[in-house]
Amino acid sequence: MTLELFALCDFAQEEGGKLTVLGLFDTLCAREFPANHALCCVAARLRFSVYELGNHDLRFSIRDADGRELIPPFEGSITVDGIGIDSAASNIALRLTNIPLPGEGRWRASLAVDGNEVGQIPLYIRGPR
Repeated sequence: MTLELFALCDFAQEEGGKLTVLGLFDTLCAREFPANHALCCVAARLRFSVYELGNHDLRFSIRDADGRELIPPFEGSITVDGIGIDSAASNIALRLTNIPLPGEGRWRASLAVDGNEVGQIPLYIRGPR
């Protein structure tokens, strides 16, 4: 399995095998804390070889360096099929709403497939500058 894309963004949508992604970012800002961020999305594209086709468990989380979760983790599964080809891609578009922003800090968004972390990206929370 290869992770082709993993990003936080303003909008992500999967339709008909196409993944639409707009507004990639790594920082959320607030005027004061605590605050909430109304909406953001997670976009991911995974490529599986013909030997990896079938069901796979997914887990997405955002944690700080001490392991505290910013939001409850998302757990789900995907079924990957690719009849007649040597690989198959699976697109993931998650919508996250009312994300708590407790204060300035560095967080880590993580994506795991079948219990193995396959990607991580930073999320910075900043106040006014």
